[in-house]
Amino acid sequence: MAANPKRLRIVAARALGERTRALAVECIEGGPFERAGGKYVIVHTGLVVEDKAVKRAYSLVRVEGAPHTYELLVKRLDGGPGSQALHDVPVGSELAFSGPWGKLVPESGLAARTLLLATDTGITSVLGVVEQHPTQVAEVLWLRVADDPFLATELVRSRVERVGARFVSAAIPGISSPQRAAVAQALVEARLRELSPSLVIAAGDGRVVHPLVDGLRPVEVRIECYFHNPDKKSTS
Repeated sequence: MAANPKRLRIVAARALGERTRALAVECIEGGPFERAGGKYVIVHTGLVVEDKAVKRAYSLVRVEGAPHTYELLVKRLDGGPGSQALHDVPVGSELAFSGPWGKLVPESGLAARTLLLATDTGITSVLGVVEQHPTQVAEVLWLRVADDPFLATELVRSRVERVGARFVSAAIPGISSPQRAAVAQALVEARLRELSPSLVIAAGDGRVVHPLVDGLRPVEVRIECYFHNPDKKSTS
């Protein structure tokens, strides 16, 4: 993957709960963002730790009424220098980035009955997809830890239902729980039996979404692993 460095400007910021900051960004070098929902950018935070530049990947989420403006939803993680830097960066700042990257959406578009599945912060990718392609999505399924402060369930529900898709949310054990994958898999299988989707797009925990690639054949599955994947993109 080429570095393809460009620059973006932070044009607004808002708090979404105690740990999440939404940064509205516009591309100012390399052409405007266009139909980038569901894709991600790799942001150069400007930090250097142990002689290594700190870069972090964030999905692009649409800003209604502003076709070239997208939000990065940054969850502040304890001990995470990248997320802390983006929580501190002032509006008006310019940062280098590469992208947008990602192939969650097929070049031919979404199938007529598409299931979007997210675990944890993978909901940002899924929001980007459903708001960019609202008419083809049958359902958005969000599996999350009950007390995770990243985004309020009702906020996500309102955005999904506003574009006409069905929204289902369910609690799963924490990332370190040995029961997590099994609980999540049972919930996914229940939705698959009811919906019989022709395309599944999944983002989040690799231990949940990666087995879908082989387990659902011949249904097409596209995934983006946020963690528990050898080639994961850090979002700390």
